[in-house]
Amino acid sequence: MINVSEFRGKELAFLGKDLFPLRGYQITNSKNFATLEKILRIENKDYNSYVTVATYADVPKFPLNPKPHWKEFKDWVKTRDQTITNLDFMLDFDAEPTIKGLQKAWADVQTALKMLKILLGEQTKYLTIWFSGNKGFHILGKCKVITTAQDIINKQLEIAKQLAPLCPTLDTSIYDTARLRKLLGSYVYSVNFGKTRVIPIQNDKEFKELITAIKTKNNKQYFTDKTLIRTSNIIL
Repeated sequence: MINVSEFRGKELAFLGKDLFPLRGYQITNSKNFATLEKILRIENKDYNSYVTVATYADVPKFPLNPKPHWKEFKDWVKTRDQTITNLDFMLDFDAEPTIKGLQKAWADVQTALKMLKILLGEQTKYLTIWFSGNKGFHILGKCKVITTAQDIINKQLEIAKQLAPLCPTLDTSIYDTARLRKLLGSYVYSVNFGKTRVIPIQNDKEFKELITAIKTKNNKQYFTDKTLIRTSNIIL
């Protein structure tokens, strides 16, 4: 089950290799996920689920019919930044989708956490680490927008640039208020690893369990059993 907080005030999107991007959807309960899949005719297709890093004061309920949906969605896009109340704090570590690639990304995550203790102090304890399902990991937290959303994005980019020389797999190109990230708890279709899932990986022991599951092709049982945790607020 996916936490309801993952959907609240966010735009939900579906993207896949053979799927035209479906943007601007909402659900209020993870149990409604299957219903939305049927409505969008994607229940038997391989796709990845995303949400915005931004939380909005009021996301319109767009029509499910594609024609009016896209018109209303594009109108909303023009003004949505003005309604952002929270932004995810996000560091994205991407390497090759191989065991060695994940090991490199994980090493960079550990280095980044040590540096973040200097940059963020005690707030580092509110950050969580997530396997992205394919090429690496996310370090996530929540930032309340006190000034502007762009100000928060600028501060995050500054932190990422400070970490980048020590963390080669850190992606510094992601800092945009309209950024999407994979839905926490959702399944991911990886060419190299098969069907995985966006799950919390908090320490070396859990990282080793992840690698073992991928190596032994024990994906289904491992990713079904993994529990989820929530992210907490930090201040930038």
